[in-house]
Amino acid sequence: MTTKRHINTHPLTRALALAGLPIFALGSAGVSAQSNSELEQLRERIQILEKKLEGAVSTAPELSEDNPYILREGDGLKIGDTTISFGGFIKADMIYGSDGNGTLNGYSIGLPRTFASAAASGTSDWKAGFSARESRISIGTETDDVAGHKLRTYVEMDFNQARTADGNEVVSNSYSPRLRQAYGNWNGWDFGQTYTTFTDLAAMPEILDQGKQAAFIYSAQPMLRYTMAAPGGKLMVALENPEDGFGTTSYDDQSYPDLTARYQIRGKFGFYSIAGLLRNLEDDGAEDTKLAGAVSLSARIPTIGRDDIRMQYSYGALGRYMGLFTYPDVDLGAQAAGKVEPLNVYGATAAYRHFWSPAWRSTVTVSHTEIVDDLEFSPAGTLSYFDSSSSVHANILWSAHKNLILGLEYAYWDFGEIASSSSQQYEQVMASAKMSF
Repeated sequence: MTTKRHINTHPLTRALALAGLPIFALGSAGVSAQSNSELEQLRERIQILEKKLEGAVSTAPELSEDNPYILREGDGLKIGDTTISFGGFIKADMIYGSDGNGTLNGYSIGLPRTFASAAASGTSDWKAGFSARESRISIGTETDDVAGHKLRTYVEMDFNQARTADGNEVVSNSYSPRLRQAYGNWNGWDFGQTYTTFTDLAAMPEILDQGKQAAFIYSAQPMLRYTMAAPGGKLMVALENPEDGFGTTSYDDQSYPDLTARYQIRGKFGFYSIAGLLRNLEDDGAEDTKLAGAVSLSARIPTIGRDDIRMQYSYGALGRYMGLFTYPDVDLGAQAAGKVEPLNVYGATAAYRHFWSPAWRSTVTVSHTEIVDDLEFSPAGTLSYFDSSSSVHANILWSAHKNLILGLEYAYWDFGEIASSSSQQYEQVMASAKMSF
């Protein structure tokens, strides 16, 4: 007794398979003389043909009168020659801050100066806060063959404005979106706003309060940048937006853009880079100008398994580039007296990231920055009462899924008072959920 086997296939697949049966039949007139192995090979060939045809039908674009040129392709939507992708994440933070730090829904955007003010407040209470303002939305495009090269664009927004920005924490917690990045890339050129060439994101420690360690270089601004291949890596040179204001004060009196450059080496032994910054600091009111510069060294070195060490050292007239604008670009006291005196500082950061398992990891980060120059009018030359700050971050993160990261982090800050051996301390505990899309 022969058992019949029924195979459910797509109608198009079945029609094409049946159309080929006469050909197979002619070639098998002596089927009674063939061995069982030959029949089995024939059966396998038919099954392979059916699978290929089914795959071709299932992956064909489904067109309609409304969108005849749109189809899903990879990570985006393709419209004509341009592929559009959407991304971002929702980041929910719950923070406890020491010393009565209860600022308006702004824990996750806290600057070192904000923490320093809380540390010197004389209040011992711990306050709680929640925020989703670090959440981001991004849109990217890629267009083939624009004058022989690919054209890529990227726009990114979040809601992390200054802590004094309008927002209703009583009822709606409404905050306006702000521009983080907006740039295009073509033939090695970057046009628009993105992270400064002077920073090395590959060396940034993985902490929940991103970029909030004492000494890391972390800023974004408009620029014109060119990237070229170099031995072992790449070389980047850029003209970037000049500025020597502080806080919400912007002088807009610069005659020349900031010149930045970075040489990065990438290989099996990690990432290594050296960066330089050249700035022309001016004050129209004082009719004075000074040429100043800075240098930065950074590395990300693999160790055991997936672990790595991340380091950065910077020195010079760093000003607004250092530690989310911990220090002004010039000595403010000297500026009030009619002189432009660049304020030289240094900063160092070291972090070790350890994987406990594929899903669990931790990072311990130590960071310190300090004013090198003697202040002519202490402490009026700075933005606060301190001339040095140190931070320690320790966290544990669980990647429940590639799109979901849950974490808990403890941070400790120490602020050294100017012309004194005393210091003030601040602590923070932060729990976050980051959901990417």
